[in-house]
Parts: sequence; C-alpha cells; structure tokens
Amino acid sequence: MDTKNTIMLIMLIPFSIVIFLISSSQSHATELQSNNITSASVTDFFPNYQKTTISINGFNVSMAIASTDEQRMRGLSGLDKMNENEGMIFLFDEPSKQGFWMNKMNFPIDILWLDSNTKVVHIEKKVEPCKIFLACPVYNPQVDSLYVIELRSGFTDDHSMKNGMIINFDLPGNN
Repeated sequence: MDTKNTIMLIMLIPFSIVIFLISSSQSHATELQSNNITSASVTDFFPNYQKTTISINGFNVSMAIASTDEQRMRGLSGLDKMNENEGMIFLFDEPSKQGFWMNKMNFPIDILWLDSNTKVVHIEKKVEPCKIFLACPVYNPQVDSLYVIELRSGFTDDHSMKNGMIINFDLPGNN
C-alpha cells in the first residue's frame, strides 16, 4: 500500500467513527424524545389528581378527578391544551345547579352536567375562554347535577353525545 492510500485510510477511520457516533446519538435522542412524549401525554395531565377512565360510546377518556374545592375552582384553567382522550370530572357533595365559567382558560371546551344517576342533563358545546374577566359568562343547567365533565371542544358532537344518555364510570374508593 502506498503512502497516499495509507493517509486516506487513516483519515477515513476517524471520519467513519464520528459519523457513527453522531448517528447513534441522534437515534438515541429521538428514542428518548419519543418516550418522553408518550409518558408526558399519559402522566403529565394533572399529575397530582386521582384519575378514572370513562367510556363514551366506546371511546375511553382518562379523567382527572376534581373533588376538592381547590381542584374544582382551578378546573382546567392554566392548561395549554387537552387531548381528545383527556378530560376532567368534577364531583360535588350534593346535587345542585353548578355554574361554570371560562376564566383563565386557554382553549374552548365542551361541558356536560350529569345527575346523580350519571345521566346527561345539560350540554354546553364549544364554550370559548373569557376575553374580559368582568364579562365572563357563567354556564349552568336548569336542573340539578352531581357531576360535571369537561372535554375537548367538539367532543360531544364527534362522539354523538346527547341529553339523556348515561355515562358509566367508576370512582376510586367506590365499588
């Protein structure tokens, strides 16, 4: 082998190693990013709340449970977005005409009120966030409800939800 070929071979080996390392690093970074996206969508949706899963016309939705006054007051406010398979269920101590508003919300939602038998008694669709605090409307049903569910805007239409339908769900601690 002549000197010129030897020099080229010596230069080619480190170059090949660098290309291999860059390629490995990028695929490892992509794998980590992919894993983080998956776990973020599963665990970062209200991580300090209890969860339950409800099935709406065969579509499963992971629900954060708002059962304390603080959780109910916060609701979804401050959240940047919500996926179709995520929502929040508000539990109240006794049936009443619970009013909801869109203060400090960043995206529109659908709101459903359910009676003590988990029957949908009222639906508000595509409720927009408040632009001005003092002009923020309050949405409430004409009849008492014990549960309120907030879902991504358009969910009720996309999944054929109607007044009178029953939504079955289990709450942690209930059998």
